[in-house]
Amino acid sequence: MLRNYLTSPSFTKAGQSFKSTLFTSINSLGRRAMATLHDMSDKQTVWIRHAEDDIRLQATFTYWKYLTPDDKTTISKQRLFTLNRLIDEPVGETFKRLKVNVAKHFYCQTKSGPQSRKTVEEINTDAANHVKVRLFDNTGLEINSSIPNSNAWVQGGKLEINEHHYYIEINPPAVKELEMPVNMLSGYLVRPKLSLEFADLNDCVFSWYRINGSSSEGILVGEEEVYTPTISDVGCQLKLVVLPKLKHRCGQSVEAVSKAYVTEGPKRDYLSERKQHISGWTSSQGFRVVTYNVLADVYTESEVSRTKLFSHCPASFIDYGYRKLLIAQELLEYKADIICLQELDKKHYDNYYQPVLSRYGYESSILLKKHQKVPPNVVAEDQESDCSGNKDTESENSDEQFVTVKEGSAIFFNKAKFREIGRHNLSIAESIDSDVLFADIMKQARTSNSITEKLLYHSGSSLQVTVLESVDDPTHRLCLCTIHLYFHPMAEAVRLIQTAVSLRHIQRIKGLYESQNHKVSTVFCGDFNSSPDRQTVQLILNRFIDQSDKVFSQDDVYKMFGLELRHTLQFSSASGFPQFTNYVPAFKECIDYIFYETEHICVEFVVPMPSEAQLGGGLPNENFPSDHIPLICDFSWK
Repeated sequence: MLRNYLTSPSFTKAGQSFKSTLFTSINSLGRRAMATLHDMSDKQTVWIRHAEDDIRLQATFTYWKYLTPDDKTTISKQRLFTLNRLIDEPVGETFKRLKVNVAKHFYCQTKSGPQSRKTVEEINTDAANHVKVRLFDNTGLEINSSIPNSNAWVQGGKLEINEHHYYIEINPPAVKELEMPVNMLSGYLVRPKLSLEFADLNDCVFSWYRINGSSSEGILVGEEEVYTPTISDVGCQLKLVVLPKLKHRCGQSVEAVSKAYVTEGPKRDYLSERKQHISGWTSSQGFRVVTYNVLADVYTESEVSRTKLFSHCPASFIDYGYRKLLIAQELLEYKADIICLQELDKKHYDNYYQPVLSRYGYESSILLKKHQKVPPNVVAEDQESDCSGNKDTESENSDEQFVTVKEGSAIFFNKAKFREIGRHNLSIAESIDSDVLFADIMKQARTSNSITEKLLYHSGSSLQVTVLESVDDPTHRLCLCTIHLYFHPMAEAVRLIQTAVSLRHIQRIKGLYESQNHKVSTVFCGDFNSSPDRQTVQLILNRFIDQSDKVFSQDDVYKMFGLELRHTLQFSSASGFPQFTNYVPAFKECIDYIFYETEHICVEFVVPMPSEAQLGGGLPNENFPSDHIPLICDFSWK
């Protein structure tokens, strides 16, 4: 039965921290979410929450008293109650607790004298005398008090507490968390931190309001999950009201008001120049690829990052709440069919990029880095040497043998252009030590303790592989691969081995689909942490590196003999070799690439890179949200 809802000023409250669900307490919607919970309709409702496999359920309802028994319009007192009970408990026991709670707050007469606190027996007597409770199923039959909670509460049933009648809603759509962002810029997408329960995001109703001055009502300015503030919003707060829904069922609306005020966003002239080369979406005969290392939040918080790597960048611009707005807007402006991101924090993927880009037609997946746990006999790597400002980035939820890093790569693709037909991801640290395909590489790698340690214990580089099929022409298939290779400037041999492993895996996956008589093209992009003249790039382009190469003998630390690396993929660099793709004061180099197989696809256009003058003294800064610059290439099918 669909319920309608109205707001009641006397019911509006703010509280403390938002806990596991809407039903825990009205006080849980306050400081963190700055949220307001609104009253129900003319037909009061008791909300029953019972998550799957949970041994408890929560029942939430509002009880009130009128000013006088004859005045049914003026409420003198009201309170929200939540009962947290075992599902196998007889419902009669739940009623006893309900009666005591209501009696304590509404019917217990205060005693005078030194012993002013009532005994349990006295409270139970008040409850029995003043609070009557009955429960009916959806046919009107009264529920026996011995029936367990799991069976007693029935959708569409009715609860009576004295003169108040409540309809029963089981697992109604709910807003678990609603938090407005701190950074809000005109011209840049705003999305709250939002968590739902028993609701469908696409069914929910969103209402954005501009608040200017003391009035909390505001002016309606948007009705979607995301909102782009305009210049008229500058200097104002924003309010969002969310009505959770699941098809025809509605929950209780929740609102959040931003603590911060909208400020004017940066102009970013270089972005306007790059957009001039993009006339719109590509035709059915081609596709556009963007690869971008977005500089993980976890790598900007260390002492090395603040005092050395990014000391040129003010804290307000290095803050990820600011940077993510610029990154998302830039990605959407490019109208890419494929977006490959590196150094993407899992929490920002979940809370911002995935929901925002999905609203614009993108499907996506993320692959976190993973490495083996460092054994006791191996010295932990000096984090201060990380040119990315690395620090403790490991996930607390790691299994016994492997450690998952809190950032990784993500692939987004335009659902109007492609459909996904397979994922074949590879954790290099995990697979190189167990997959027979890489046995010869690992055997030789073990001749160097330093290389072995870095491959297995210090580098979480993982190869993300998604196979796509053209919506317009299913004969066109694309093996899309992205990676972020090991960072250390003196570890070219490690990157070379990671690349060799990746190329073998790509050959295996490509062969799998070609054996089914499909034409497959490969795009291999990402942050390779190697300049064009280094062996990693040369292996990809030339298909061969032998044991005589200086990378295997230039330093005793990385010395490794008897290994030849080969592959059969005919790659070319789609974006050529720009002067730099990574630009910080201490390091300016081309280390990002879009490699592609030339057999079935060709490059149509490469969007020019910004000039060095436009970059300022170093990245990131007010206009550039990462220390890398995105590469953008248009391809066509042959």
